[in-house]
Amino acid sequence: MPTSGIPSLDRNTRVRRVVDVLATEVDGEVVMMDVEKGVYFGLDAIGTDIWKRLETPTTAAALASDLSRHYDAEAATIERDVLALLSGMAEQGLVEIG
Repeated sequence: MPTSGIPSLDRNTRVRRVVDVLATEVDGEVVMMDVEKGVYFGLDAIGTDIWKRLETPTTAAALASDLSRHYDAEAATIERDVLALLSGMAEQGLVEIG
């Protein structure tokens, strides 16, 4: 159970990116800024791909399934990594859950 007040995330949880996050793409990677907190976040190429796909609400399972068609890794590994990334993004207020 998360202690930060963020709802738990599982494969059937619907997520989407928060629209008011300042984000820009630099050399194929997304850099985001939380002006209020004074912190920035960077995503590698795969994280950037995920961020772009989160423009439309989706479940973690559907996102992982779609990614497995484009990346050479086991579906279970991709799903685990997607859930970890989405959980971290939720903790930072970068994605909405529900």
